[in-house]
Amino acid sequence: MKKSRLHITIFISFVFLFSACEKDEICIEETTPRLIIRFFDKDDPDELKVVTNIRVEIDGIDDVFINESITVFTDSISIPIKVTEDLTKFKLILNGSDSDELNDNEDVFDLIYTREDVYVSRSCGFKTIFFDAITRLEAESDNWIFAIETIKNPQDILNQQSAHVKIFH
Repeated sequence: MKKSRLHITIFISFVFLFSACEKDEICIEETTPRLIIRFFDKDDPDELKVVTNIRVEIDGIDDVFINESITVFTDSISIPIKVTEDLTKFKLILNGSDSDELNDNEDVFDLIYTREDVYVSRSCGFKTIFFDAITRLEAESDNWIFAIETIKNPQDILNQQSAHVKIFH
């Protein structure tokens, strides 16, 4: 009789012990999308054009993004967008990832948008999506970027499945 009480007590203890555990949750859903930029030939606007030695700086973000950290393909880049403001200022520096600073050519453009935080799940929390995005290129005498435009006008940035911005150079 004492053995069966002991077994029952141990069994009930295990049931309470393991019923209190929560499942491990891993966020596998897409979170806040990055800006996808594709580069095109200014002389043949339907043709993709490779950009080499590019560096990207984002106003207000301390990281510097160079070829390996921003792109898988050399004709496109994927970079973060600020989630705390309705404007992100990007500096795209041609030849910026090489050691010769004299050949750097910096162009600046703004991405202006409205943002909305959307609940994804308990494991992922919230993500920010961007609506009505437009671009504005700061004109200079030596711009290497000929033109910039959103794929749609205005552009919603809801995911990272396709490009959001075209740059002609």
